[in-house]
Amino acid sequence: MASCIAIVVDPWDFPFNGTVVSTRRFVEALDGQYQFKILGTSDTEEPLDSRMISFDKVSIPGFNSILETMKVPLARPDRARIRKALEDADLLHLHFPFFLGYAAISEARKLGIPVVSSFHVQPENLLLNVGIRSRLLAKWVYWFFMVAFYNRSDLVIAPSEFAAQELLAHGLTKPVEVISNGVPGRFFEIQRDVIPEKKTEGGLLKILSVGRLAKEKQQALLLRAIAGSRFRESIELNIVGTGPRENELRRLAQTLNINARIEAVSDEVLSKLYSEADLFVHTGEIELEGMSVMEAIASANTVLVSDSKDSAIARLVTDERARFINDNVVNLSEKIDYLLEHPEERQALATANREGVKNLSHSKSVVQLTSVYEALLADAKASVGITQIE
Repeated sequence: MASCIAIVVDPWDFPFNGTVVSTRRFVEALDGQYQFKILGTSDTEEPLDSRMISFDKVSIPGFNSILETMKVPLARPDRARIRKALEDADLLHLHFPFFLGYAAISEARKLGIPVVSSFHVQPENLLLNVGIRSRLLAKWVYWFFMVAFYNRSDLVIAPSEFAAQELLAHGLTKPVEVISNGVPGRFFEIQRDVIPEKKTEGGLLKILSVGRLAKEKQQALLLRAIAGSRFRESIELNIVGTGPRENELRRLAQTLNINARIEAVSDEVLSKLYSEADLFVHTGEIELEGMSVMEAIASANTVLVSDSKDSAIARLVTDERARFINDNVVNLSEKIDYLLEHPEERQALATANREGVKNLSHSKSVVQLTSVYEALLADAKASVGITQIE
């Protein structure tokens, strides 16, 4: 009989961010090899996923409006319900380090169930979502995460070497394994022209950006940079995603009078946008890996990213031509214009970057995650055997 993995990811029915997208992909890839239980929240009376054990959302006066704005619901822990859910589970995998996750780890420990935690929520990201930019406060949040979650786990998974080093620098004492969120094979299969067409002398210039529409992603910076571009009249911008700043960004695009579409799209439409884009721009300054950038690179797109020190992407994209000064709208606008004017350089950058992500396939990450699961399950069985002998 297949081992049962209990997954904690509060917004399972709200696929608006990379954490949920990544977790869903891994569960889909391993479904059948393992049985899964999903502990989270749902907006429907009956959860959309039959594997889901749904919990009510937390309700905290003064905090509810923030959660509503962020569009990331958190589950209210019910200890008896958690315990019942974990009774026939063989392993707990925590993806969201909040109220439900804390209670789930506590119950797993009582039941002798091994725990693995994935590091998805960067404290700087969390704080910026509520309008706070403070390294001192970020250190406190790291400390809390270590005490409440990561140092209570048997092993922690980090999506990048940058993320692993952040954990170690902030007090992680448990083993850490680097496993990329991975790039699904379909992105490597997207067909593009070998030599990008030079369109700055006429024709539509297509710029693409993909990500949750939130403060730390800084899509407003991209809108303003395009408004300042010498080619603004020829640029068609597609910002793909949804999130708390969606309406605000649409209003800004209208005010700036630029040609921009801001919406969520299907996987099929997204693949088409990747295949047609002249340039992919990611303005986010806080990233533990940067899934959309990896997907763009795998699709043979030229990418332009922030040089932020709080982002793993700046370590993935190292050529200065493909990096702009973080939060600098003038520099971003200049870099956009330069890359649009130089199609041969765009092609060279796209080819070089693509080599760097070939080793980050989702299939490889699935194998690595399976190895982690099997090792923890084997250790747990061995511990039970020793206890029985004693």
